Amino acid sequence: MMLAQKNGDTRTPQSVIDELLARGISQGDIDLGILTQDAQRRAGAPVYPLAVLVGAEPVTRDYRAQVGHATRQIMRTKPPARKSAGGLHITGTPVWAGSVQTGETEETEFVRPLSTLQRTRFRKACHLILDKAREVARNSRAGEAQDAEQSKLMRFTTSCHQIYLRLLDELFYRKGWCVPSYETVMRWTGLSRGTVHNAIKALRAIGLLDWKRRYVYSQSKEHGARSEQTSNLYRAEMPKWLAKLIGIDAPLPDDAVSHREAALEDHALMLASAGKVERRRLMPSEPETRAALIAAATRADQRLAVEAGSREFNGWIEPHMISIFDKMEKRSCPSRATRQP
Repeated sequence: MMLAQKNGDTRTPQSVIDELLARGISQGDIDLGILTQDAQRRAGAPVYPLAVLVGAEPVTRDYRAQVGHATRQIMRTKPPARKSAGGLHITGTPVWAGSVQTGETEETEFVRPLSTLQRTRFRKACHLILDKAREVARNSRAGEAQDAEQSKLMRFTTSCHQIYLRLLDELFYRKGWCVPSYETVMRWTGLSRGTVHNAIKALRAIGLLDWKRRYVYSQSKEHGARSEQTSNLYRAEMPKWLAKLIGIDAPLPDDAVSHREAALEDHALMLASAGKVERRRLMPSEPETRAALIAAATRADQRLAVEAGSREFNGWIEPHMISIFDKMEKRSCPSRATRQP
């Protein structure tokens, strides 16, 4: 179990998963470890054993040499537990499970602003998706068999098209802070509440939209502590399978990829340098983001190790001696103010 898996083997044996489940490791931690291994393979970094990633086995001294300081700090830190468990508050107001309090760090991390180019790309994709959904629906009525992705795309209706275009505009103008209620969307589009509810659920099922449930916490002397559910925080998404299906899948340019990797490395080093409590509070709860941070920390550790090796050689170079003639030349320079001895 302590041997690192080969980079070519991308599948985790079922026997390994069963063994971890028998040792009391939850399925969520195992899924997170598998996502972390996938991120390490994509980054070209060594793939760490699943038992080490989920904390079932310690890191031995021989294996510790392969793992840098920043990588160990992030691997050991689990995301914070959700504060909201759902149900009824003491005031009788229902609060959904998985909701975050307004103003918390997790709410800020979820926000993703849209640039002008991204807004144009999403709007173009929205029109293409509607045309593709109608084409798939016609083929389905004609008797053609549809796969799972095409069946999912058939849920994209005219109402989804109308709501998604308005949400894209709100995400662009509000810098990613799009928090409309169902009543607000009904006023924008003129649709009924049931149609809005079904359309937003369909957009999330397709992968075009994601949201974060929120609640407002208040405390006063008259009413005491209160928690009240408020509107969701929305974010636009574009799954890869859908971008390939409508023909707009284009790889990022090299400079954008390198800039994103450098930003992730800086963020990983910042988390590694923070304290244990602060690092746990700032650790993202999404498995994909956490896996990308571990892979970025691995790249940063490798880069710092190379830089440290180059500094060792530079330490043996003697400093350059400043000649006395250079000093006399500077004193005699008329453009330089000097003080007479």
